[in-house]
Amino acid sequence: MKTLVIGVFLACAAGVYAQAVGDEVRYQCFCFGQEWVKATVERVDGNNVRVRFGNMDNQVVTLPKNSPKLRLGNAGRNPLESVPPDNLQKAFMDEAAPRFSYAVSAFAPYYDPQFNNAGGGVPDSDIWRRSVGELAELDSLCKTRYRGITDYRSPGYIRAGSVDYRFGVWCEIASNRAEIEKKARVGVAKTLVNLGYTDENLRFGFNEPDNPVRWETQQLIWDRDKWRTEKIAWLRPKFAAYKVDVPSDATAAAEAKADELKEIVLRDAPGRSYKQPPYRDASVEAVVRSALAKEYPGAQVLKIGLDYRTWVQRKSLDYVASDDLFRYYKVSYNSYKRGTVLLRIPNRPLCQMQDFVVGLSGSKVVPAGVGGSGVFMKCE
Repeated sequence: MKTLVIGVFLACAAGVYAQAVGDEVRYQCFCFGQEWVKATVERVDGNNVRVRFGNMDNQVVTLPKNSPKLRLGNAGRNPLESVPPDNLQKAFMDEAAPRFSYAVSAFAPYYDPQFNNAGGGVPDSDIWRRSVGELAELDSLCKTRYRGITDYRSPGYIRAGSVDYRFGVWCEIASNRAEIEKKARVGVAKTLVNLGYTDENLRFGFNEPDNPVRWETQQLIWDRDKWRTEKIAWLRPKFAAYKVDVPSDATAAAEAKADELKEIVLRDAPGRSYKQPPYRDASVEAVVRSALAKEYPGAQVLKIGLDYRTWVQRKSLDYVASDDLFRYYKVSYNSYKRGTVLLRIPNRPLCQMQDFVVGLSGSKVVPAGVGGSGVFMKCE
């Protein structure tokens, strides 16, 4: 008989057998600063039960009726709890934890980086404004009903990297919410605002053979003050959209990568020499020299050559119309020549080889792609 009684007790303690829709249970979610939280049975479907433990769309779960994560009544109690919470902490866990857990965890990383929760969304979004408002409510409770609340230090609750159960910290975050919200704005804006093509241009320099350096990256490396001034001016309205100034370290990561690329270029460039292409064309060379002079004032063309003796013709089709039988296209032809040039550009170490492409517009030679990236090498 004793064995039978124990079996009945276990069946009642674990799972939600005999519970009906609307009944209160405990759900083990390790959320809202608690291990076990109050939940309400929403639906019983065969051997499964659906319980809700908050007002958000994702704060609902469906589990087997006999799931160990569900308990009847007040049976959900952490077996590691050797120091039970005082009455103030119990009240705080019941009232404040479910209401303010998200807002606290969202802004906690900007209070102390050890709290590695996700951020609070996009500044001035609905969820951002709601979280800031909730911190104001929490601050009022901390200074009145829960004055003197402390962290819950029972074993098994306080975890590294988590703000859960650190109720004293919750109140500090709420009290300092204005300063923390400014830091959060900057932090989130830094993840949303990038440097345009700067990072892509740097990756190009690292990843391509012989480490060709695009023009913007050359400015970043050898004309840094000017580059930084122009980049910050470009960034200013983008950060202003989040109501923050451009952070002082906004370009720091790009500058560090540029320094790495510079070391590679200066290390390898002296071992490379220009291999002049075999063909020449005076009219093409004149157009290229003129275009390079505009692109890089003061640059000297030391050597130049073309890959093709004659013009290469390319055919393209432009859709015009169609009928029941045919689709009609306009056939266009364009001609081009390609080559390379060895340049000496002011304020650049050594020289650099750049590619160029010119085309024909009627009988006129026009630059189609002059300037861009350069492979650094000896000036010979």
